[in-house]
Amino acid sequence: MNANHFLADWRALSAASRVLVINGFTFNLGFYMLLPYLADHLQRNLGLSPWHVGIVIGLRVLSQQGLFLVGGTLGDYLGYKKLILLGCLVRVAGFGLLGFAANFPLLLLGAFLTGFAGALFTPSSNAYLAHEAPDQIRRDRIFAMQNWTSESGMFLGPLLGIMLVAIDFMWVGFGAALLFFSLFLIQWRFLPELADQEKRNRSEGAFWQHWLDMLQNTAFIKFIACACAFHLFFHQLYLALPNEVETRELDSSVITWVFMTSSILGICFQLPISRLVSRTIGSAKAMGLGLVLMGSSYLLFLPNTTILPGANFILYAAVFSVGSMLVLPLLGSYVPKFCSTSELGSYYGMYSCVGGLAAFIGNVLIGMLLSWSSLPRELIWIGFAMVGLIAGYRLYSHVKSIA
Repeated sequence: MNANHFLADWRALSAASRVLVINGFTFNLGFYMLLPYLADHLQRNLGLSPWHVGIVIGLRVLSQQGLFLVGGTLGDYLGYKKLILLGCLVRVAGFGLLGFAANFPLLLLGAFLTGFAGALFTPSSNAYLAHEAPDQIRRDRIFAMQNWTSESGMFLGPLLGIMLVAIDFMWVGFGAALLFFSLFLIQWRFLPELADQEKRNRSEGAFWQHWLDMLQNTAFIKFIACACAFHLFFHQLYLALPNEVETRELDSSVITWVFMTSSILGICFQLPISRLVSRTIGSAKAMGLGLVLMGSSYLLFLPNTTILPGANFILYAAVFSVGSMLVLPLLGSYVPKFCSTSELGSYYGMYSCVGGLAAFIGNVLIGMLLSWSSLPRELIWIGFAMVGLIAGYRLYSHVKSIA
């Protein structure tokens, strides 16, 4: 990564943008100190079946991304800062429950609150950030910077988590909750109110009518339908990956190495890759190629050797990470192309809501398939590769047609 390029981009950011970019680090630090080890904790320590684990993980995804539309719309009406603060407090409660709960109903409640918190603060954070960078070139760069800081949090989070897991998973939940409470205080003190936000009001029509209008935006719906593949692949880091590690009777530290590898690559190469995309590859090709690489990365689960048994997981992390670096910042920065500035929260919410529903359904189905002992697991990994190939081509074609 070129430090001069980063510093130049950093200096060009507004004060609010800098806070939001740094938020990418702190959000992921707390998130990834707990979530990578949750499925392993539920299986090893609490004895839940893969199907029950899939329900818990899937509910967390559904309550977050499935309710993003509610959180985004509230941000458009009430203000983005208020929703960011409320989301931090709700996540404190969710992480606390996941750390302390030992029965299925309380785990479901903790998963719901953890996800709903993200539904409150994430679309408002993205909308605030997009509002600060109205043109596409600046928006691509600022979302790439946010993804870079997020990768840094993703790198340090599992390291902090594995140290606390060695003591007791309860301390992971307590530590993550404490971090988000600190984050609430930081946002309350240092994040400015968005003074020129064009808040929506009732005179513009009922919120549900606005939702229907978004569903009739054909270009937008095609875009997020293709992007569902990203959400499906990404959330297998918390279901398929831990399950495969457990099935092969490998130590849970393999999961840590996967997240560390992905994070290190993201820290080193996210900004250079984003600049390469801007100068030579182009958004359409980068998005399509990113989904193909993410889906194909699961083919590296096919080899099962006794020599360096964790090596294919490291290769998986590398291919998956490159695909994610290509597609993720562009997905986020492309949403404002389909709406006005007063609708940013709602459109980010709809984008993630549809993706969350796809991820939830995918997690439940994949959890069932992983529990089906007579099904060759190789078919699941090949299926992911096929989904990546089809979705990548469709996304490339669609973005190219509307560029």
